[in-house]
Amino acid sequence: MKKTKYLAIFALFLVLDAAMFAEDAASIVGRSTTMPRPDFSRTQITVRLTDKAGNVETRQVTQFGNNKQNITQTTFDFRSPASYKNTRLLQQEKSNGQDQKWIYLPSLRTVRQIATADRKKDFVGTDFTYNDMTLRKAENDAHEFLDENAAISVAGKTYKVWKIKSVPVANKNVEYAYRVQFIDKESNLPVLTEFYDKTDKLLKTITTDELVQVSGATGKSYWFRKTQTAENKLTNHKTTIIVDKFEFDKPVSDNYFTQNWLNTGK
Repeated sequence: MKKTKYLAIFALFLVLDAAMFAEDAASIVGRSTTMPRPDFSRTQITVRLTDKAGNVETRQVTQFGNNKQNITQTTFDFRSPASYKNTRLLQQEKSNGQDQKWIYLPSLRTVRQIATADRKKDFVGTDFTYNDMTLRKAENDAHEFLDENAAISVAGKTYKVWKIKSVPVANKNVEYAYRVQFIDKESNLPVLTEFYDKTDKLLKTITTDELVQVSGATGKSYWFRKTQTAENKLTNHKTTIIVDKFEFDKPVSDNYFTQNWLNTGK
């Protein structure tokens, strides 16, 4: 009887332990998606696309951002090459509502809203999708630890990380069955994310090739993914986003976050 009682208590501890791990995994992912953001941002970006033969195509993009009143707004303005020039995108991430995205295509001379069903598609011909360009809310997934004390090397730097599997349970309109995130314990940001299909085939990876801590104009400090690469494992095509210049917390005009600006660039 006593042995049975001990076994029952031990089993209860195991159940409680598993629940604690699940809660901890969710809180870590939640923290990684709610890191402090600059109130304003202005960046100059190089987008480098590399095919499996090693051929490289580059694009230049200006990005503007503001983060206030429970809404984060970001615009992308493609400046080159000529085939993409004046393509502009506006996205709004709401803390308690549906995210929205609009795109202006010069060839059509019109602004259209990007439907939820289209967000699985590539972001203006890159290996990032529209879903990748905004932070997925932690509550939309179920999270579990695969390893609490992992180490991983990315771009020659070794990170101590939490390895967490995240499976969509809400807003399932995504291009993968689940993802595995390697979240750096110092910055609380993912340095590698792997995307898998339902047969456990690796579809894509996103790596943070350069992670730095920077200060904005007001002296606030931010962890900043200065270089990121998305690689399609099925086509061996990859896209690297490199931030060449940045300004944080210097005011940016609200005009950049309107559909009028998408239409006119003014």
